[in-house]
Amino acid sequence: MKRRLLVMVAALFVFGATQAQDFKIGFTYLEFIVYSMPEIEGIRSELKTYEGQLGSNVQAKRTTFQTKYEEAQRMSQQPNASQAAMQELNNELQKLDKDLQDYTAQAQQALQAKEATLMNPIYSKVQTAIDEVRKELGYAMILNMRVSASGDGIVLAAEDDLNITEQVFAKLGVEMPKQPSPGDAPATADTGNDK
Repeated sequence: MKRRLLVMVAALFVFGATQAQDFKIGFTYLEFIVYSMPEIEGIRSELKTYEGQLGSNVQAKRTTFQTKYEEAQRMSQQPNASQAAMQELNNELQKLDKDLQDYTAQAQQALQAKEATLMNPIYSKVQTAIDEVRKELGYAMILNMRVSASGDGIVLAAEDDLNITEQVFAKLGVEMPKQPSPGDAPATADTGNDK
């Protein structure tokens, strides 16, 4: 009985070791690939144009508020200014200020939504290529070498031959630029907005 139990444990150990050898894990640099895609330049341009349009609208609202504010300042300097007129102007200033703040927040949300709309197809395309390479090379899983510009990564150390980035670029039909080293920050879309 004890011998049979030892044989079963040994068999499970050998089976587990065999399975572990078949479980290949690779890695890539998602952001590096995404921001190296040829479409990125067009997206940057479109986002910059859109941000400029939103910025012009914000500036127009800011100018309207400033003009009304200066009018209120002049009116308050006049000794014969009516309290009712001053109160009406103050109410209008409060409304314009709230409108400016609301529109600024909406513009920021609109810019982020536009960026997501433009970037999602590229992320999807890159993800499809990563998955195809993963299957072709027999990897069970592909991890991202870096998940943020701060350098926090899912992969802290790995053998270079587990890096599938070059194969992903080939699958996408895009020439691979110089690959980042593990300490490099990933490239990002410079749209001029701080997120």
